[in-house]
Amino acid sequence: VTWSPVQYPHFSGPVGYYTPQPINSVVRSADGTTYLPVDAKGGTSVVFASSDNGKTWRDTGGRTGGRHTTLEIAKDGALVGWGGKNTNLDGFMPKSTSRDGGKTWQLSKTPFKPLGSGQRPSIIRLASGHLFFVADWSQRKVPGPRRDGAFVAISNDDGETWIQRELPGFTTVGYVTATPAPNGVIHIVTSKNKPDYHIELNEAWVLTGGPDQGSPANRYLLEGLQTFHYPNGKKQWEATFKAGRRIGAESWWGAGGEKCWEKTYSDNGEWTWRIFDRDGRQTAVSKWKGKDLIDAKF
Repeated sequence: VTWSPVQYPHFSGPVGYYTPQPINSVVRSADGTTYLPVDAKGGTSVVFASSDNGKTWRDTGGRTGGRHTTLEIAKDGALVGWGGKNTNLDGFMPKSTSRDGGKTWQLSKTPFKPLGSGQRPSIIRLASGHLFFVADWSQRKVPGPRRDGAFVAISNDDGETWIQRELPGFTTVGYVTATPAPNGVIHIVTSKNKPDYHIELNEAWVLTGGPDQGSPANRYLLEGLQTFHYPNGKKQWEATFKAGRRIGAESWWGAGGEKCWEKTYSDNGEWTWRIFDRDGRQTAVSKWKGKDLIDAKF
């Protein structure tokens, strides 16, 4: 309902090369230190740390063995990261382990296949103490044999062995994020799907089986007119959906009621984006096909 002002991080000490792209996990150790993994250079990630609840941050010094490393804390207190974009260890997804707070990392193999561009795993600790993992089966943008689709996995021995189950009906989960709810439901949000999906399952579905009732279906997708409003009651955003896809016009207004932009979608995947100034005059118009720009006028 309410939020603090935006605050940029204050770093103490030197900060090495990094890419300003946080990954998908923030963890807190037993001593209260918060660890945040961020992409670094090439096939590596850096872990930033804060010992004062985010007031100040530091570069822990080391770099993991993979870009997009998703982080958890092992039962013995070690930092453990899974995965990495376009990196592998003997043909398997790398695991990075640090026992000195991120200063150094040791690499080992996971039982999972490596991932590539547009893919990133997610790992979380469940209330049961087990680890939960979700990812694509293998790299999708490489030539040669590969396995499309995605899976989830549970480990009751802190990642030494895993019980896996395929997510039915999915070609990819892309850059995926998972989080547990207090009632035991595990929520997964996908990307790189059209449209993206919100998946719900629980630990028992993975461990003991059950029907594939969560397959993508239109009844789970946005349908009809969707509208957001500012606290003053003025309209902020509005769009119409059909089976999860935007149709017709999508519009955004400023808090004063002025239209800022409008996107108009056609059935063939093309859409037009118009931008307006505070007086309602059109300042730019561009035409797109998916994410590809076709034409623009200013």
